[in-house]
Amino acid sequence: MNTEPLSVAGVAGPIVVTTKALFGHPGVTVGGVPAPRTGIHYALPTVDGGVVQATVRVAFADPHPTVEVNGVRHRTGPSLPIFLRILVVLPILLFTVGGILGALVGALGVAANLTVARTRMAPAVKALVMLGVGIGTVIVWLAIALALNVALS
Repeated sequence: MNTEPLSVAGVAGPIVVTTKALFGHPGVTVGGVPAPRTGIHYALPTVDGGVVQATVRVAFADPHPTVEVNGVRHRTGPSLPIFLRILVVLPILLFTVGGILGALVGALGVAANLTVARTRMAPAVKALVMLGVGIGTVIVWLAIALALNVALS
């Protein structure tokens, strides 16, 4: 999912970060051109023709990464309230009762909740949708577990 364009003084265009649902390195573009990755940093072109190093930090249960340029952190989206951060990761608790199958279904629920967290809905609506995703993951896990139990007996 792409973030909103972020303007940083000295960088030759708006910065857009493309995040993955759960795993993988984010992609960075400046003015629509992909920024090369050098280790953990990205080389962003500057207005004077040079390059500045930037680091993209993705916090757990935060749908919006932070771009650090010259020691200054720039958020790519609004901060998420703590109760929504808790709701984002709630489906992963299925691993406690569901083992590997619960963890897999729970991880899909977390990915869905991160997608919901990136939307422009009101926080109360996000909370209701995330609760629905949590309930949905439990129902999906139960359905798969029952189907496997019937198939194996």
